[in-house]
Amino acid sequence: MDSILTPKQEAALRAIKMCFLENGYAPSLAELQQELGINTKRGVVSHLIALEKKGYIIRTGEARGIHMVEEDDQIVYDYLVGIPIFGYANAGIPMVSAEEENLGILKVDKNIVGKKDNLFSLIVKGDSMDLANIDGRYLKNGSYLIVQKDSEIENGDIVVAVIDNCATVKRFQQKKDMVILYPDSSNPLNKPIYLDRNTDGILNGKVVSVLENPSI
Repeated sequence: MDSILTPKQEAALRAIKMCFLENGYAPSLAELQQELGINTKRGVVSHLIALEKKGYIIRTGEARGIHMVEEDDQIVYDYLVGIPIFGYANAGIPMVSAEEENLGILKVDKNIVGKKDNLFSLIVKGDSMDLANIDGRYLKNGSYLIVQKDSEIENGDIVVAVIDNCATVKRFQQKKDMVILYPDSSNPLNKPIYLDRNTDGILNGKVVSVLENPSI
């Protein structure tokens, strides 16, 4: 792989990567033309030819027929979707700041998340949900949570809530006059959190999947 790229080639490669990570498929020529501010599609094609010759992409004759080639020579196909990791969700007392961080991108097969959109990821910290599981995968310390923002939430769902600008993951229960965020834990020190049901903006999303973190 030739690492020497012109600024325009670097911009084209970056635009292709971002399209894969955000959408799970390659950009069209028209989309690249608009993104890069190039006057003609022929100009876009010239950059794609250069990237292919230098070993960064593989092109096919199909629509959106661009495949990425990573440095380990493994191709990123269009069945993968990139889910940004925004930080941590504390499975205990909400002490971890909910400010978004840039902790990288998870590449996840679309079959795992289905047709869900508005997804982001958080890393579990703590043990207040270590007995909870989704599809047999437990919310243990260090696991990746896949969270769907603005999803419809029902009693019993596992949610990410933001309390005093700190993110916490708990099981949701709405009562007549309050919302209760329950732990599901082997640690008896973890207790529920009781909130007024009219409290605005506390729910940041519903946990729809859990992925193992091999580095833990």
